[in-house]
Amino acid sequence: MSLEIHHREREGIEILDLKGRLTLGDEDLLFRDELQRLCRSEKRNIILNLGEVSDIDSLGVGTLVFAHARLAGIGGRLALENLQISHLKLFLLLKLEVVFDVYDEELDAVNSFFPDRVVARVDPLELIERLRAKPDEVTRDRS
Repeated sequence: MSLEIHHREREGIEILDLKGRLTLGDEDLLFRDELQRLCRSEKRNIILNLGEVSDIDSLGVGTLVFAHARLAGIGGRLALENLQISHLKLFLLLKLEVVFDVYDEELDAVNSFFPDRVVARVDPLELIERLRAKPDEVTRDRS
């Protein structure tokens, strides 16, 4: 399955619902082109909903890092929400949980763009403990 990107906006924050794969090939190019288009249109605060992304390879991770750096370079920010447990494991393995702002819920991701709002971020240490304690149960929780 190729990558589909659906746009919506919530409280002035651009939300991209991704569906499919974020991998080497057309998917990566499509995402980069879309990011460039958003930056040209002055959309600087973006949430990526990765709940329906089935696969992320090393180039897909590189693309997310590129997006993060590109937005930071123009005074914007990237937040990730609704990651699959396999994606969270990959982020932990690559030590990217400290690079990205990751949220379980869309409302928390949106609120993170407003300094006066309370936000519940995914705690990587808590996630590691949950994975160690009951890895099968954590996987079922995210399915």
